[in-house]
Amino acid sequence: MKWNTPNYAIEDMSTVTRQAGGDGVKRFQDAAFGLSVHWGLYALEGSGEWVYYLRRPPLDAYRKLMTRFNPVRFNADEWGDLMLEAGQKFLVITTKHHDGFCLWDTALTDFKVTNTAFKRDVIRELAEALSARGLGLHFYYSLVDWTHPAYRTDWGRYVEYYQRQIGELCTNYGPIGGVIFDGYWPRYTFEGDEVEWFSPRAAWDLAGTYDLIHRLQPQAMIANNTHVLPLKGEDYQVWELDLPGENKIGFNCTEIGDKPTACWWNINEGWSYQPDNHRVKSAEALVQTFQRVRSRRGVFFLNAGPRRFGDIHPEEQQVLRTMGQMIRAHGSGTAQG
Repeated sequence: MKWNTPNYAIEDMSTVTRQAGGDGVKRFQDAAFGLSVHWGLYALEGSGEWVYYLRRPPLDAYRKLMTRFNPVRFNADEWGDLMLEAGQKFLVITTKHHDGFCLWDTALTDFKVTNTAFKRDVIRELAEALSARGLGLHFYYSLVDWTHPAYRTDWGRYVEYYQRQIGELCTNYGPIGGVIFDGYWPRYTFEGDEVEWFSPRAAWDLAGTYDLIHRLQPQAMIANNTHVLPLKGEDYQVWELDLPGENKIGFNCTEIGDKPTACWWNINEGWSYQPDNHRVKSAEALVQTFQRVRSRRGVFFLNAGPRRFGDIHPEEQQVLRTMGQMIRAHGSGTAQG
């Protein structure tokens, strides 16, 4: 996988007719600080959210993880209270990562949380708990889908599938704060079997998808983790583990567009929980990063990876609570300059 392909092309966005409303933009920028969560079947393996790609198990074997997925310690109200203590104003959660497993009760596939031993709709419970606390809800959605049969064999049917899923998420869970997509990386060149796993067979119809979201949720903020300047219809630009305009990590965009900016960081080493790679950053270091992001008028996403039991690791919880205390004490929640 090679980054920074020269003369890269992006798909046609000329038909886009909508952007997020002004109230949604202001709410996003004023929020300043949100919690991000990477969670799914891969939590059972404890080896990261790319484990299906890296280990290449038979699909039937991977699907059998659903019989073991029973995170009885998951409590949406506790997550909401933790966010309030941390001073966070919204949650970004992986509704579907690259493995295709869905954390909501979608009508479009059986590869979903309500068919696991847990049986509960995680997104429904979070939507209710966060709404009751005045907190926002953003959906992460992977365009890449390693396990859906149409992804490799019938591109038109796959695009219809994912757009219908986006319609479900924008219709069934009340007002949402936004949607952030992942898996469309126009600056990358894929090699060997990476083409089968990552390369789109044709256009994603992002223009149609963005207009669908903005029609159903006019204030929703859309982003796409493309590592290029925002496309028409997108409402903010995001960096992974870098400040706006920086590329210390090796694949971020050094250009800053005319949209609001956000920076995506993690509390631990990885995005999803990995017990063999457990190195929690200090609250002091993360508050310093938060302040640097805010000094550039960015919004800060701080990621935690819940454990297979359904809870956020106690050390990560303590870091979040301490950050909240420090931010409130020092008044660091507003942009400087």
